[in-house]
Amino acid sequence: MDTQQADTAVAAAPAVHTPKEETPQVVVPQVVAPVEKKEPVAAPPRPVAPPPPVVPAVPFPALKHKVLVLVDEPTQPDLLPSEYILLSNILKAVGHSIDEADIVNLSYVPATDARSVFADKLTNHFITFGVPLIKLQLDLLLPPYTPKQVEGIWFLLADPLAVIEADRNLKKQLWLALQKIFAVG
Repeated sequence: MDTQQADTAVAAAPAVHTPKEETPQVVVPQVVAPVEKKEPVAAPPRPVAPPPPVVPAVPFPALKHKVLVLVDEPTQPDLLPSEYILLSNILKAVGHSIDEADIVNLSYVPATDARSVFADKLTNHFITFGVPLIKLQLDLLLPPYTPKQVEGIWFLLADPLAVIEADRNLKKQLWLALQKIFAVG
């Protein structure tokens, strides 16, 4: 075969397709190093204030009557003469005398817990003139001049006697409230 025949034979021969060699891909797994959990750093301890001293509850003063009147007069242990007269007139108007009421000036009584007075039902009428009920460790929502009966005891919160004495409108509010709790008309 000459060169011409050889060229023709190569041209006539079917083309052979040889696949390309593929290079295998190597997959490298990613290794993640474990993260160490760090314990939270504790803050240095703060100084703790000691709890307030526990003051033993002082018993409420002994009561002799069913009407209890509380005042808070830090300047003198007894009522001023004008306040005494006003309170006397208030009690007379509802059918009682000042001698038929226990009058307690809380400024001259150690911190007291009045809950036992009410738990034991030692009074029927509880009237405060300028004494918030929280001061007596009583948890009772009581707006001023709005009488409220709780377990058979009437409660009335009013302004201090000196304030009422000087205000005609407060005297009227007090009278309306007293009429309700003492059932007078």
